Amino acid sequence: MKTDKNVKVLYYQLYIRKWKKGKKDKTSLEPFLEVKDIASDIKKLGRLKKFYDLNNGKFFFLESVEIIENNSDVILKGFFKSARNEFRPNLINKKTGTERPNPKLLTEGDIEKTHFVFKIAKDRDEVYLLLEYNYHGITCSNIIEYFTHFHRIFQKKKGHTQFFTIVQAIIPGNDFFDGLQLLKRTKVAEVHFDKQLLGSKALNFSNRTVSLKQDLKLVAKAEIGESIKEVAVDLFNAFNEKDSKITRVRVFGNDDDNNEVILDTLKIIKNEFVKVDLNTDTGEVVTSQILTALFKISEKL
Repeated sequence: MKTDKNVKVLYYQLYIRKWKKGKKDKTSLEPFLEVKDIASDIKKLGRLKKFYDLNNGKFFFLESVEIIENNSDVILKGFFKSARNEFRPNLINKKTGTERPNPKLLTEGDIEKTHFVFKIAKDRDEVYLLLEYNYHGITCSNIIEYFTHFHRIFQKKKGHTQFFTIVQAIIPGNDFFDGLQLLKRTKVAEVHFDKQLLGSKALNFSNRTVSLKQDLKLVAKAEIGESIKEVAVDLFNAFNEKDSKITRVRVFGNDDDNNEVILDTLKIIKNEFVKVDLNTDTGEVVTSQILTALFKISEKL
C-alpha cells in the first residue's frame, strides 16, 4: 500500500456581487470578505444543520474550520466531509476475487475529505482559496453553493434582503499573455505602480509620499459591451520593460464560456502539488500535513 501521495492544490480568488432589487445592472465585484463571518456562523450550528445536499446523490458539510487573524491577514483552514449515500454495491476482495454484501446502510456513505485554506489579505482586499483537488470530494463550485445557501439563511434571520452572487474567479494554467489572448472580452485592467513614480519627472508630484502605501493602483474600465484587450497588452508590455515602475498588472474578463477570468502578473500559485503521508489504516491523506502545506502556500500570496 502507498504511504504517501502527491496532492494537487488549486488556486482561486472569490468575489461577491451585491445589488438591490431591480438594480442588478448596477453591480460590481467586491472581495468575498463575508466568508469569515459565514464560516464562523456555520461553525456554531449542530452537525446535522450543517448538511447540504447536492444533486448527484451526494451530501457534504463543513466539518472543521479554524479562524486565525493577525494584523495583515485572516486565515481560515479546515476541511469539508462529503459522502454519497443510497449506494451500496457488493464489496470485492482484490487478493481473492471473492465478493460479499456491503454491510453499510443505504443512508451511509464513504467519507471523503476536501481540505482548504482561505486567505483574506487585508492590505489588498483580496480573498484567496487554496483547495485540495479530490476527484471524489467537492469542488470550488460546491463550496460557493454551500456558502451561498447559508449566507441567505443567516441574512434572512437578520432581516436583511441583500441580493448577491458569489463569483469564482478562474486562474488559467497558462502564462499571462497567452491567457490574455484567450479572453473573449477584457472588461477591467488594473495597473499597480511604485509610489516613487509620483515624484519622478513623469508626473512631477511632490516627493512627500511617505504616508502612502508602497503601491498605487489605476483602474481602466471598458465601455459597456466593449473590450480593452489592446490596453491590457500595452500594460503588460510596459510591465516587462527594464526598470519598469509598474509592479503588477491584473485583468478581469470573460472566456468563450462567459466564465469570469482573472489574469495576474503577481507571482501566484495557479496549481501546485504537495507530498503528504497517507493514513495506513484508511488510505486518507493526513489532515495536519496537508493543512500545514496549504498554509505555507498561502504565505506566498
